[in-house]
This record gives sequence, structure tokens and C-alpha cells, in this order.
Amino acid sequence: MHQRRCSVSTTEERSAFGPVKAGNLMGHSNRSAVTDRPRQTDTMSSTKTESLHLTTKELVAHSDAFLADVAKKKGSQTEGTYRRALREFLRWFPRDRRFRFRQRDVERYRRHLAETREMSNVSIGTYMTALRRFCAFLVDCGVLSSNPAGKVHGGRRPERHSREFLSPAEVRQLLDALETSSLSGLRDRSIITLMLYCGLSEHEAVHAELGDLREDDEGARRLYVLGKGKKAKDISVELPDEASGPLDEYLRARYVEASDRRASDPLFPSLSNRSHGRPMTPRGMRQAINGWLRSSGVKGDRDRRLTPFSLRHTAGGMLVDSG
Repeated sequence: MHQRRCSVSTTEERSAFGPVKAGNLMGHSNRSAVTDRPRQTDTMSSTKTESLHLTTKELVAHSDAFLADVAKKKGSQTEGTYRRALREFLRWFPRDRRFRFRQRDVERYRRHLAETREMSNVSIGTYMTALRRFCAFLVDCGVLSSNPAGKVHGGRRPERHSREFLSPAEVRQLLDALETSSLSGLRDRSIITLMLYCGLSEHEAVHAELGDLREDDEGARRLYVLGKGKKAKDISVELPDEASGPLDEYLRARYVEASDRRASDPLFPSLSNRSHGRPMTPRGMRQAINGWLRSSGVKGDRDRRLTPFSLRHTAGGMLVDSG
């Protein structure tokens, strides 16, 4: 079997995930969990093994090689999706302390996503697809003899939603149709890109405030959201360029002076005469997005089935399909 040439370095100090230091990715001290165990020799070579022990730095080095390969073959958007999904795996990896690239290890990670992180089926599918593709890359490199994630399924797309997802061509069609010469158009584009690229729900977008935009310890820009049934905004989503760019353009148009911005301002206010400045209502946001879905021609004969809820699952759904 032809093996892909993997170029990794265990001494690299920076990666696609930021500086490779104990505590940077996981919030731990320099005494990483992986240093408490004897290291398997020559883990970065092409030796095939059924149980693979990697340090966090070695894992990140392999991840960087994988992401570079994805960027070259699939493009920056797919690379960004995999990078964000794998970041969760890299944070969990040293906390688990037992991961050896076996099927039972992968199943344990999936339970973490479902039970600890309480992710939706589509989000779990996205994260598991990224891990499955990463393991396939390690097989191609000769690091693994088989893919331990190959038989561990992520979240499956429900059959009743099979027509509620946008294809990549429809995503582009929708984005190209958005009008950006008005504040309302810029606002709506920002909402739509947050749903498409961050999985933001209508409920989360309606309750978002300006002060919910923050940077984490790694310098990544995040939006803290109020999940359904939650009382505190203790969940955050990272903003990729596809969502961060339109959001910044909208905020620059909305605020003439940066000093006018207040943390308590709704991120997406109503612009109507009757309720100007107050948070958009769920109905108002739904009407705005449905209007763009219709005017872009994306809805077609799916008027009742293609909704703002569909946008939240489009990116993850397409990734599950590709995996």
C-alpha cells in the first residue's frame, strides 16, 4: 500500500492550534498528564501499532501535518472546520490520560461529546468526522495500522431532515444574494454566517449581546451564548473568519464611534420604527432569514422544510456526509 509521506516535527513550538505548550491547549500546568507515563519509543516513526501512545506535542505535530494536507487538497474552509473540531479533541486528550488510538478510546471520546459537552447529534458528527479523517491520515502515514474511529459513528443526519440542508452550491447562492448596502442587510448576513459556520441557533442569536464577544486565553475570538433552557451564558463558540469578517463589517456600519458600543447592547437589534434598538424577536429574525432564503431562490419547493434551523446544521451536515 502506498504510504503518504508525513512531515512532522516534535520540536515545533507553534502549530495551527497556537503555541505547543503544556497548559496552552488544555489549561493545565507544565506537568502534563502525558509526562506521568513511560513513553513508547519511536512513536513518530512509521512503525505500525495497535495501541499508540503519543505525547500532546507529538499529537499536535501530527495534527498540523494533517491540517496542511487538508488545506492543500480540500481548501481553507474545510481545513478550518477540521481544525476547530480537532481543537476539542486536543483539549480532552491529556485529561483523559488513557487514549491509545483504540476503538474503545474513540467511543469514550464520543461519550464525552454527548454527555459532558452535551452536543447535538450534528455537532458530534462533525467532531467525529474530523477525528476519523485524522486517524485515516495516520493510517496512510503508517503510524496506525487501522482506523480506530472507522466503526464509531457520530451523529447521524435524521431522515426527516434530509431535504433541510443546503448544498455547498446553495450556500454560495444564498451568500451571493445577500444585500450589503444597508445596515439591515449587513445584520442579516452576519446572523446567517454565524448560523452557517458556527452552528448558532435562532435562540442564541436573539439573546446575544455585544459584551458576549470575547477572546479566550489562546487569543481566539469567541461568542458566549445562552443555550436553550440555560440561565447563564457559559457556552461559547469560536468565530472563524467566515463569520468574524461579516460581523465586524456589520458592527463598523452600526457604530460610528467605538465608544458608542455598550456591552449590554443587543448584538442583533430590531431596526423597525416600532421596536428600534431592542433585541430582534424570534419571529422577526425568522422572517428576515426566510426572506433571504426565498429571494435567493434556495428555498424552491422546500418552503416549509427549509428554515433558519436548517442553516445551523448545514455545515455540520455536509461534513458528516463527506465522512
